[in-house]
Amino acid sequence: MSVNQAPSAVLNDEEELHQLGYAQELRRRMSGFSNFAVSFTIISILSGCLTLYGYGMATGGPVVIVWGWPFVGIMTLFVGLAMAEVCSSYPTAGGLYYWSAKLAKKNAAAWSWFTGWFNFLGQVAVTAGIDFGAAFFINAFLALQWNVSTKPWVTIVIYGCVLLLHGLLNQFGIRLVSLLNDVSVWWHIIGVLISWPCWHSCPLTTFRPARCSVISSTTRDSASGRCTSC
Repeated sequence: MSVNQAPSAVLNDEEELHQLGYAQELRRRMSGFSNFAVSFTIISILSGCLTLYGYGMATGGPVVIVWGWPFVGIMTLFVGLAMAEVCSSYPTAGGLYYWSAKLAKKNAAAWSWFTGWFNFLGQVAVTAGIDFGAAFFINAFLALQWNVSTKPWVTIVIYGCVLLLHGLLNQFGIRLVSLLNDVSVWWHIIGVLISWPCWHSCPLTTFRPARCSVISSTTRDSASGRCTSC
């Protein structure tokens, strides 16, 4: 697209939004790559594997982990493609609740209200789950390095601090969040490329049991909640 065509494209986008009954108010302070980085970071295969690996092995075993991942991934891809089709027709900042209002044959306001609130509750649940996983691993790291207690209230305190920090960053530091998301993309890609060969090059005989495991209750003092040597 030439320089002369760029302003006309912007005007056409604005006119299309006006035809949809939607004023152009979105502040585009994040680049296209930063928007991609947000979704990529939310997916976060590494953190998902770490936080749910034990749960999957305990409840379903290797079959659930091996076959569940591609099956659920394909089904999720179908949902994403359908939403992308709708988004291409209604490219608005309102997202799901606006699409619901436009696609509903009747009771558009009710469909929009329910969609918006269910989406909000889903975002709250996702954020809570991810941050609790982060708090769990932070507590485990502190326990391994400095013998910090692993009692539930300690994890909850760390959890509250993580939630507060993320809330402040999203409220006042959108540019910093954008930068962190950009770094996260390369961190995931380069980290996997570097760590995967290292894992396979290390002989199994070099691995030793960890000094403490915060997952197994048999390695903790029941009174103090502190780690003990295995």
